[in-house]
Amino acid sequence: MGDEYEGEDVEVKLQRDSIDTFQEWPQLLDPTLEPLVTPIISAFVEYMENHSNSYHMTTSHTEGNVEPLPRAICKILHILCKVRGPKVLARFFSNEPALLEPMLDAFELWDGNTTEGQIAGKKENLTWEEKYVMLLWLSHLALTPFDLASISTSEVQTNLPLPDMFVSPRELPNASHRLLALGLRYLSSASKESEAAVLLLVRLSLRPDMQKLSLHRHCMDWALCSLVNGEGSTIFFCNGILSYLSGFFRSGDGHIVAPFIVSALQCMQELNGSTAAMDILGSAVARKLIVKIHRHLAVHLLSGSSSTDPDLLNSIFDHLLTSLRDKDNPVRFAASKALSAVAQKLDPDMTIQLVDDIVQDLQENNSLEQLESSDTKFFLLETSTQRNLSTVDPLHWHGLILTLSHLLYRHSAPEGRLSIIIYFLVSALDFEQRSPMGTTIGTGVRDAACFGIWSLARKYSTKELLQVSSSDIRAGVNCTHASVIEALARELVLTATLDPEGNVRRGASAALQELVGRHPDRVPNGIRLIQIVDYQAVGLRSRAMANVTIQAAALGQIYLHVLSTGLLSWRAISSPTTAIRHNSASVIGHVVQHHGPNPTFLSLFRIFEAIDPGTKRTAEEWHGLYLALAALIREDCIKLSSLLQCIPSPQGDLILLKEHGIFRIQDITAFGKGSELAIEALCSVIAAVSIKSRPMYLIEQVGYHLEVLEVCIRRCTGPSLELVMSAAVSLVNKVDQQARQGLIRAWLTDIQEGRSGQLRSGGSNINMITVIGAVLTDHLGHPFPQDLSALQVDVLVAELSKESRIGSKIAALSHRHPFLRERLERPFIDALQDYTIDSRGDIGSEVRLAAVDIIARINNSLRWDHRFHHEIFGIVCGLAVEKLDKVRECAWNCIRRYLDALSLEEQQVKVLRDIERMGSWSTYSVEYFVFIFKLAQRDHLVAPMLRGFVTSAGVGSEVLVRNSRIALLSCLTICSPNDGSTIHETLLHMIHAGLSNGRLFRPGLEVLSFLLDVGPVLQHQPSLSHWQALLRGLAQVHASTDLPTLQAVIALYSGLLNNHDLHKAAISKLYLLLCHRYPSIRLAAATALWVADRNDKLKALDLSLPSRILRPDVQTAFGYSQGATYYNIIKGGQFLFKIRDLHELYGPIIRIGPNEIHINDPEFYDKIYSLQGRWNKDPAFVNQFDNTDSAFGTIPHELHRIRRRAFNSFFSKQKIISLEPMIQFIVDKLCKRLESYSGTGKEVPIRHAYECMTNDIIMEFALGKGDKNIEHPDFNPELHETIKLLGVSGHYMKLVPGIELILPVIPPWIITGLVPAMKPIVALQKVVS
Repeated sequence: MGDEYEGEDVEVKLQRDSIDTFQEWPQLLDPTLEPLVTPIISAFVEYMENHSNSYHMTTSHTEGNVEPLPRAICKILHILCKVRGPKVLARFFSNEPALLEPMLDAFELWDGNTTEGQIAGKKENLTWEEKYVMLLWLSHLALTPFDLASISTSEVQTNLPLPDMFVSPRELPNASHRLLALGLRYLSSASKESEAAVLLLVRLSLRPDMQKLSLHRHCMDWALCSLVNGEGSTIFFCNGILSYLSGFFRSGDGHIVAPFIVSALQCMQELNGSTAAMDILGSAVARKLIVKIHRHLAVHLLSGSSSTDPDLLNSIFDHLLTSLRDKDNPVRFAASKALSAVAQKLDPDMTIQLVDDIVQDLQENNSLEQLESSDTKFFLLETSTQRNLSTVDPLHWHGLILTLSHLLYRHSAPEGRLSIIIYFLVSALDFEQRSPMGTTIGTGVRDAACFGIWSLARKYSTKELLQVSSSDIRAGVNCTHASVIEALARELVLTATLDPEGNVRRGASAALQELVGRHPDRVPNGIRLIQIVDYQAVGLRSRAMANVTIQAAALGQIYLHVLSTGLLSWRAISSPTTAIRHNSASVIGHVVQHHGPNPTFLSLFRIFEAIDPGTKRTAEEWHGLYLALAALIREDCIKLSSLLQCIPSPQGDLILLKEHGIFRIQDITAFGKGSELAIEALCSVIAAVSIKSRPMYLIEQVGYHLEVLEVCIRRCTGPSLELVMSAAVSLVNKVDQQARQGLIRAWLTDIQEGRSGQLRSGGSNINMITVIGAVLTDHLGHPFPQDLSALQVDVLVAELSKESRIGSKIAALSHRHPFLRERLERPFIDALQDYTIDSRGDIGSEVRLAAVDIIARINNSLRWDHRFHHEIFGIVCGLAVEKLDKVRECAWNCIRRYLDALSLEEQQVKVLRDIERMGSWSTYSVEYFVFIFKLAQRDHLVAPMLRGFVTSAGVGSEVLVRNSRIALLSCLTICSPNDGSTIHETLLHMIHAGLSNGRLFRPGLEVLSFLLDVGPVLQHQPSLSHWQALLRGLAQVHASTDLPTLQAVIALYSGLLNNHDLHKAAISKLYLLLCHRYPSIRLAAATALWVADRNDKLKALDLSLPSRILRPDVQTAFGYSQGATYYNIIKGGQFLFKIRDLHELYGPIIRIGPNEIHINDPEFYDKIYSLQGRWNKDPAFVNQFDNTDSAFGTIPHELHRIRRRAFNSFFSKQKIISLEPMIQFIVDKLCKRLESYSGTGKEVPIRHAYECMTNDIIMEFALGKGDKNIEHPDFNPELHETIKLLGVSGHYMKLVPGIELILPVIPPWIITGLVPAMKPIVALQKVVS
């Protein structure tokens, strides 16, 4: 055996998983336990003896899932303990005394409890599985019959200290001390090893040699003292001590435990009365252990091992009976078992007293009630009694019934009290309560009752049971049978078939099998009964209610009667579950059909007759009753003549009157939240009566039924609408054609005038239209007057025009044939193209499906030479290749019906025949898409087909995208250049139009990008104008926040980089996206640019930075956006137009430089140029004029304000008006000059003329002397060049600060010689000087 386990941990896990499967039937492992466990036990011992020191070396150097051999073995042994139990597995542990100290040495070494272990075990110590198995093995070795002093030879000292309060006996052997230290250490563990530690301590302290050293006294004193004074102790520590006390009193002999009984009881009483012990008592495990301690103490007191103190016994019984009320199941289970175990030790009189106390508790808060046939829970032919258990505590009842069941299981129940015990067990079988949330809280009581009856059948003989009279156990049923065994069998059949909980049904089935098997020939058809009510058959509730109930009812009247009663109880018809009520009604009808009218079911009508109109029933009860009534009517169990009796409803709102037919609803709101259930129930009865009645019966009474039906139509919702439609069709079928037309006309008029929406806003219109559609569909062959058809069309047009009402459209589309009429053509086409989307998704698909379904159903009326029908076919072709599977399938099924009407080419017919020979084929396939493409290769079909196709090829599922794109490439490869260009131009137009309709925009971009990548698009190149128009439109998408759309745009730009004509435009668009707000978009744009031209400047950009920080770096790095300098100098004054483009891309406020922003928003003008504004001038702009002493050249806001104030009088309104004659004089001179050109045929340099006029006005105003440029023969063209030069020079001065300081020192003749256009400026400077 090697030093380490060479297998992987996954193999151990597989072993554990394979053993786990035996948990339900652990006994199946017994034949294989010995050959499985013995070798691994031997391997563990060999490793422990020969390789113990290698344990930590293994854990420190193992790689992957390799682990030490002891750990792998302990994991397998632990799972065997979990499945088969530690007692069974302990038999295979080696019990050689010589293994005790090696096991202790290994445990302490591997867990780091020795000096060597602490040094070696820094990496990893024992796992909890190892500790559990090794402690369990040590507890087994502690049973050795030899004194531990005789086998304690080791001098190894443990580093485990004993607890502070623990006083160790003198002369305690070393091995005992080590075992004691280990047990005490792991007693308070939160893991499973605490169980093995408790077992080790109990066995160690009860050893004879340890008793001589009084170890048990020391342990008990420490345990009781720790409980009383255990403030600050953890709950796990307290649970460990309680477990030890329980084990000590359970395993110890009477004379050993007797000295500690009184002190232990006092300790338990102190715990119960101490506020400091609330944390302990808050644990269900602790309370369960306290119950066990009381049980063992009571057994010792009653065994005569010590003097029996009645007060002690009374306190024990009080605690156990009180624990039956505990909120936790484990505590109640422990208390019930404890009472039954103690009862075996009691005298018969005391046992009777115990049972009487339990019965008295069962009778609290409940009383016997007389049940008439009108009771809400039972529908019987005779009077019976039943306990009202609605106010009892279900948890207390569970504990009490469980105690009675355990008394029966131990055969401890007194014979004189057997009848009352059976009585309450049968009562508990019918126990049911509901929490305020509607969940059941009576399951445990019924399950305990099944266990009690199973114990009764198993532990008591037939003779004992026959001594109990069935009349003594009446519990709400009519038990008039010969024996109690037959009565119990009836109740178990009822519970096993109809109980709502699977565990209860199976428990009842097991009890029934035990009853029939152990008491033969006492249950009618017993063998056949247990074959039907099988443990497995009743596991599924629907199967138990339907199949098992029907088969059991066929075995005899006694079972039929009890099952009939159960079907009308809370288990079935009155169940809170709607599906169960439906199943119950169906079973009732089936039972009646096969076994004839049953008095129990027929008594339903006497219930209606006798019920007080003021009696309140829940909506669920009424729902179940009327479902049962409908089932009985459908099965002809009840003739319609029997319905002519008065049957009032809960509040008198639902009345069945002889003169009015069946129902008339005054106010269905009486049902409250259950109105939907009432609608379903009433319509079920109406439909059943309508089907089973003769036409003449309802002609005079149809108005009353319609009143009920119309209210149901207004108030129903989706789930019950189908039933309402069925009732409406059945009812309308019973009247003649004239009455039917009048009824439909009245309904349509109500919809048109808005009267049908009075009770349920909006919803009733939809319901009424849907019902009318169902009625008309059922009478398609019947002619209707022209005015009625026109009214129908008016209503449908109005409903289809409601954009936000999907339900209205679907309801309108339930009317089929009217859509061939001209007025409905456009609304119908809109319905075929309804793509309404909300939070639920593509809800418009339901409208499209309904419209396609109409086309499929009216195929014989379509003519494909008709314009409208051709348009429909194109849309259907698009739907046949869209991304939604259900729409694609429906559209394809529609197309297949019309292929014979199309003039298909021979190749298309061949493809279609090949497809049909394939049988059922998928609309995902490439062949399918190719066929639809070829089918749609007509000018009027390409556009609608592509509108659907791009959704599949662009944003569909992975398989759908792949196959549809392959089909597209196949078609483009073989089609003519003209057809290819048509497809691409249609696609471009669709994308451009999709800028305002995003549904097709992104899918179209995805498809177009794909085509650019693969290349065939270049063979069918659309015109350049189409591309340019698309690129201009895409600029507005750059500001979008839709990441998938932006990524599709970048993919399109990347594809256009290979196009010579569009390369430059695509590059510029990608550069713009380098400054996008989203890093992922910036990264995608940079990637596309890098692939295109490998620009190293991209590497220097940190694309993770915010766009506002990144933008200057991008502007510096790339020539496309070098700011004002680049566009004004290199591009010749184009910066203004670049700013316009940037505003279109980024909005009204943009940054055009590190310290400059540009605003293109008129509303911002008053905010910038306001009296409150404080803005300093830009030095870079002002310094170019080299005149900082002037008001114009003043930079600080406050100083400029002072200097500017001196000019205010020159720009006042009065001063400006005084200049009007001078301005008018110059304007008149310009007009005369312009008139002189009239008739000459000469060109007027109008731009120069205006410049001259402006210059003359300014000079006259500023200097009092104008240059008279207007009088110049050619309007002084040198002035134009001078003004143009001034604008350009400003850009250079901003680029190179300091030029304005150099220019004044250069002689004027040099300046005018180099730049003649500067002569007017030089002359002006002389004048100013």
